[in-house]
Amino acid sequence: MTTSAGQTPPSSSPSSERPGQNGSEPTVLLEARDLKKWFPVTKGVLISRTTGWIKAVDGLSFQIRTGETLGIVGESGCGKSTTAKMLLMLEEPTEGSILYQGQDIHLSGPEQRREYRKSVQAVFQDPWSSLNPRMRVKDLIAEPMVINWSLPRQEIRERVEKLLSDVGLMAYHGNLYPHEFSGGQRQRLAIARALSLNPKLIVLDEPVSALDVSIRAQIMNLLKDLQQEYNVSYLLIAHHLATVRYMCDWVAVMYLGQIVEYAPVRELYENPSHPYTKALMSAALPSHPDIEQEEMILTGEVPSPLNPPAGCRFHPRCPFVMDRCSVDIPVVTEISPGHHVSCHLY
Repeated sequence: MTTSAGQTPPSSSPSSERPGQNGSEPTVLLEARDLKKWFPVTKGVLISRTTGWIKAVDGLSFQIRTGETLGIVGESGCGKSTTAKMLLMLEEPTEGSILYQGQDIHLSGPEQRREYRKSVQAVFQDPWSSLNPRMRVKDLIAEPMVINWSLPRQEIRERVEKLLSDVGLMAYHGNLYPHEFSGGQRQRLAIARALSLNPKLIVLDEPVSALDVSIRAQIMNLLKDLQQEYNVSYLLIAHHLATVRYMCDWVAVMYLGQIVEYAPVRELYENPSHPYTKALMSAALPSHPDIEQEEMILTGEVPSPLNPPAGCRFHPRCPFVMDRCSVDIPVVTEISPGHHVSCHLY
């Protein structure tokens, strides 16, 4: 069966094993290189002029590998959601490049961009805002397939029923409307819709933070099971460190538009190295009441991205600040295999 563009829909059959399980190295699916997004600050009504720039994202570099999950953590306003919007092509980067399977998507043609948009989907924090309340569930899930593929109605119906089954719902749920579901069920619907085109990457923007605690573990387990079945990669944006530890293979810690630490998830949690990462870990509740952890309290407020501090952006709040921190920009240093830190201490 061919699509409207004359192509065969990707196979939805489960993958027998995840990349890396047989000893092979997972391939790089998407790579960001020195990614920047600056928003102009203007003054005037009739004749406006730019008076400054909000540096929401200022030089990010990271990789997302096939079948793996990269988590991005940091305080509100550090640039996590702006990064996700650039990956979803909802925002154009000011500088830098996004390479998908080795090709810069912003230098590619219209057809390549269209294929990229089908291959990269999103699940947002509030599923209610992304589900049309006037459409039945079966039509919501089928809509991307109807738009992008030329498939018989029977095949679309079968695919919708399989997706509903994959996310833990029944076939009869397809005849209902979104308002007839609970919050956790609506998030399952959003996941099913995101999987409808068999994407290679799904951006998860706080996918469980709006759910009850009793439902969060169910959705996280569902996402991990679907990742195994569909061999899909995730970019997870989250505040909750326990969610990141459970879901992710790699973690990038952001502060004021920049990555300050980047490491495999186990290495990061067992050996947090940047002072900001240590402060985040200190603020999180331990997994057991008897576990003692180092307490680190940060002073001051997060500086404005309109006028970030010179040198290391974290130095006004850092308990280990040195004279050079306010002058020199720290160099990214690899302190152990795969573990990178941007700090003068290293």
